[in-house]
Amino acid sequence: MMKMSVGSSRFLTTIGLAGALVFSAQSPLLAAECKGMEKAACEKQDSCTWVDGYQRGDGVKVSGYCRSKGGKKSSSSSSSTDSSSNAGTS
Repeated sequence: MMKMSVGSSRFLTTIGLAGALVFSAQSPLLAAECKGMEKAACEKQDSCTWVDGYQRGDGVKVSGYCRSKGGKKSSSSSSSTDSSSNAGTS
């Protein structure tokens, strides 16, 4: 059997941590892709969606902005399930 030196062990640990950091940082990078875009540019990107401006319940006005559509999970599919299960409860 071959013994691993302390230096080799630290090197492999560093490489492993760097790889984990790269994979975990991809989600925020995808969201940043849409951030700050104007409406016209945002609407041309398949991975982005435009959110119209609105007024919050506390009266603060929020300007329209571009955001990432996210992954394959769709909130519309879960809300359609919720609405169909609540259809007969009124």
